[in-house]
Amino acid sequence: MSIYKRTVIFLILFIASVWADGAGKNGLAFLKADIGARAAAMGGAFLAVSTDAGAAYWNPAGLAASQNNSLLVMYNESLVDIKQEFIAVKFFSGKHNLALSLNMMNISGIKIYGDTPSDQPAGESDALNLNAALSYASTFFNDWQFGITAKMLFEKYYMASANGWAFDLGVYKKDLFEHLDFGFSLQNMGKMSALDRVSTPLPFMARTGIAWHLPFELLDDTPLLSADVQYINNEALYERLGIEVNIKKIFSVRGGFVFGKETMNFTTGLGINFKNYHLDYAFVPFKYDFGNTHQISFRMSF
Repeated sequence: MSIYKRTVIFLILFIASVWADGAGKNGLAFLKADIGARAAAMGGAFLAVSTDAGAAYWNPAGLAASQNNSLLVMYNESLVDIKQEFIAVKFFSGKHNLALSLNMMNISGIKIYGDTPSDQPAGESDALNLNAALSYASTFFNDWQFGITAKMLFEKYYMASANGWAFDLGVYKKDLFEHLDFGFSLQNMGKMSALDRVSTPLPFMARTGIAWHLPFELLDDTPLLSADVQYINNEALYERLGIEVNIKKIFSVRGGFVFGKETMNFTTGLGINFKNYHLDYAFVPFKYDFGNTHQISFRMSF
């Protein structure tokens, strides 16, 4: 591979790293990005909150905390034409809970230069990261939920590509204390094959979180406070806080704060709820003129 092609791949990896605020030594930055506009608006403090199909990403144990099947579809447009799409469906509920999910990040229109220096590109290419997963969860002793997600990973940068595998483990307990839910997960334990002679290190994450349903009503609903502590191997430790207030059970107002990130701190968003259907929006501003992220997702239970 020529030095120019290597330079293109390096720039793509750098852009993706900045987009997910991953200044560390790990690749596949899309595996660290907050999934679902509700979660993103709450600062990613969502580990003990997610009990629908999105739990396939956040904490597979949460799938066993709901008796409904559900669907989550997300679209996220971020810096320099980076687009991320996610879809998950929980299609089996009860003692055994199953979900399928697909997480994809695409960077399009990347200019490619040949071996000879030139002001004119030889063409354009795309970069692709892909994660297809199967999740399983069940309830064991004393109403504790346990879950596992098996992932198939793929990455392609110009003409170089690699495959890999990983799995997540999760624990969830509703009402660990009165009105307080608890979650814990280990994510991205696995390995990638070589991409241009070197394999991409996966962003192993350990995460724990709580969700506190306040013991009073505000605007005809119970406010929700959440907090997560997230460790990303070879990168950093982040503390995340989130709040959600529902208005007449129709509109949701959300906010979040992230401690430890240099490029972004606060998040916000809105939601519209109608019976079992939910449309969510999140706005995540970045510092240093990196631009802003707009995320939209749709949730439903059935």
